[in-house]
Amino acid sequence: MKRLFTLACALAFLISVAAAAQGPIRVLVLTGNVTQEEYPVLSQFQTIGSFQFEWAQTADRSLPGLENYDILWIGQGEICENAYFFDAATETKIKDFVANGGIVISIGQDSDDGRPCEDGWLPVDLIGVERGGTEVFEVTNAPEVGSLFEKPNQVNTAHFDDAWTAPPPEIILLATINNGQDVGIGLLPHGDGYYIVTSLENESASDVQTNQLIIENLLLYAAELLASASTPVEPLGKAAVLWGAVKANHR
Repeated sequence: MKRLFTLACALAFLISVAAAAQGPIRVLVLTGNVTQEEYPVLSQFQTIGSFQFEWAQTADRSLPGLENYDILWIGQGEICENAYFFDAATETKIKDFVANGGIVISIGQDSDDGRPCEDGWLPVDLIGVERGGTEVFEVTNAPEVGSLFEKPNQVNTAHFDDAWTAPPPEIILLATINNGQDVGIGLLPHGDGYYIVTSLENESASDVQTNQLIIENLLLYAAELLASASTPVEPLGKAAVLWGAVKANHR
């Protein structure tokens, strides 16, 4: 236990050093085609913990200049809202971005009976499903959960609606919804980066207000993933796995 505590402290120190060394984290938010509610709240988060954030938004689903950012935040309905909007070039661009070390955070997408949201932007199969709204979720026992629901905010509720279901084993479930049927929040390693796939709904101002705490926590979680990838612990194995296991045992 003492060794684990020492390792946790060392890793936390290395992550803070990496955060200072890497400069601001650049976030591109794909938003504005379906709702205008997310970006004003997101862009308020200039500093979280030891991390600085720089923000940009686009409504262009071809994502020009994506390679210049660290995180891509895919906003409410930007993939699917009564239709699927990504073409093959955008799908490839997103997968390459993650494989090269970027992080994608996806918010809720619209699925209807007979028209599930498509998954071509992911390197695995995932099924979109129409659901009713819920603010109840269950945190899993996966070590990669770390302090996602505890830092910087204690998160006990969040707003979900249409969901992703039947996740493949490559997706690490961090939280489930609808009595374990669906993905609440999942982590998908891909190449040198990660997808953080969520079923959060940010359609209205009240939805975003309800989700504000988990939004901030997701940003810190992603920033720590980025920082952990640049620490000396990476050669010991997949950085996020060690990072998650240490954080889960250092609460």
